[in-house]
Amino acid sequence: MKEKNEQMEELYWYWFTNIKGIGYETREQLLKLYKSPKALYELGEKEIQKYLNGKKKNAFLSSRNWDEIEKNYQKLKEKGIRYYSREHRQFPKRLQQIPMAPHSIYVKGSLPLEDKKTIAIIGSRNSTVYGQEMACYFAKEMAKQGIAVISGMARGIDSIAQKNALSVGGKSYAVLGCGVDICYPIENFTLYEQLEKQGGILSEYPPNTPPRAGLFPRRNRLISGLSDGVFVIEAKKKSGTLITVDWALDQGKEIYALPGRAFDSFSEGCNQLIQMGAKLVCNLDDFMEDFGLKNMDLSKNYENNQKTLAKNQRVVYSCLGLEPKYIDSIVKETKLSVQEVLSALFELEMMDLIKQIVSNYYIISK
Repeated sequence: MKEKNEQMEELYWYWFTNIKGIGYETREQLLKLYKSPKALYELGEKEIQKYLNGKKKNAFLSSRNWDEIEKNYQKLKEKGIRYYSREHRQFPKRLQQIPMAPHSIYVKGSLPLEDKKTIAIIGSRNSTVYGQEMACYFAKEMAKQGIAVISGMARGIDSIAQKNALSVGGKSYAVLGCGVDICYPIENFTLYEQLEKQGGILSEYPPNTPPRAGLFPRRNRLISGLSDGVFVIEAKKKSGTLITVDWALDQGKEIYALPGRAFDSFSEGCNQLIQMGAKLVCNLDDFMEDFGLKNMDLSKNYENNQKTLAKNQRVVYSCLGLEPKYIDSIVKETKLSVQEVLSALFELEMMDLIKQIVSNYYIISK
């Protein structure tokens, strides 16, 4: 009986959140007045006219077709999409607690576990090689520690972080600015399929909602809302990434930022965040206290790798990092001959300790 009542309540919520032309603010006002979608469904036309007029009133009245409501709700299940109102017991508690909590969400795959830590990893769509490598590294290491990566499946840092979290068997969840049945951007279709299997895809927008610029800023409050902290890898001074940071600050979330070079436009946003009080991140130790991580920072791997290397290999490896370095610079810094450097680079590549990301530019790989 309890389960049947719960399903009925969900159907009322589903009806209420899908009335065409009635947006979040109007729904919120109506809920404050009448407490529940069921009470609103049962209102007479004269009562509705006090609060809705014209097209909104007509849309409200014409939407009260119970057969159509049940049919559309059933279609969701057939598509593998689950619907949760914010009063449903499976609705994420993290989202219930934020300002402007969504009235409902649609889900493909699963939801983040309430008792597991989550981190939003976000950044520029047009990212540098350094930013990409750092997104790879931190996403993998966090995922290995059981921390789920939340992001928006966007080009650049977002999708790189999510792909790498999944690559080590971790969990990741994408919040979309369109319906969960739409893969955007389309080139991330493989990631979209992996997320459904190894994590989840969420949206507050109904299925078939196309991606529109105006939907993404509001979507970002759910990315920060689902996360225990927000980590910005790279961001320009006026980056859309910083919209998520603003939402996170309103929600009382901790902000973490990767520092960058002083005049690098891709790091201006991060450097500014650090100036304003964001926690500077250089390695996993900077997350230790907040996330209860084990010590697995990059410097430990670096030291361990050096112990097993021959002299020239060690000298070359020691001058490399996550910032790409040109071969001429390596020769100059190590004071080895070109042939010695080339030989050491080849050997280190074979050992999978370094990578040549473009012709004659090298970085460490682990």
